[in-house]
Amino acid sequence: MVISNNGASGVYPGSSDLAYKQAIDDGADIIDCSVQMTRDGIAICSNSSDLGPDTNAMTKFMSRSSKVKEIQPKSGIFSFDLSWGEIQTLKRKYLYRTSRIQVQIQPLRFQQ
Repeated sequence: MVISNNGASGVYPGSSDLAYKQAIDDGADIIDCSVQMTRDGIAICSNSSDLGPDTNAMTKFMSRSSKVKEIQPKSGIFSFDLSWGEIQTLKRKYLYRTSRIQVQIQPLRFQQ
């Protein structure tokens, strides 16, 4: 039995549509994903409720930055402060070879 955590995150950014599709293509029997909630109650697959480090959320929604000491000691842009529509506009950041790039990768609703 093959269990994948956040999809094929060694190939694509974890918790992304591409990572989950690759894990399925690679023969994963089970795909484990962390679930976060949006402001409007949509469950999404994301490894963290703080969307700042992995997306361009800090640039787009800096005015919504907040500190939730029960989650982390520093400020962030949290999934529960953004609507599903706003989250769909974000671009994922990830390292590819030696440069940091941003790509539009569709976030996944939990029901998918």
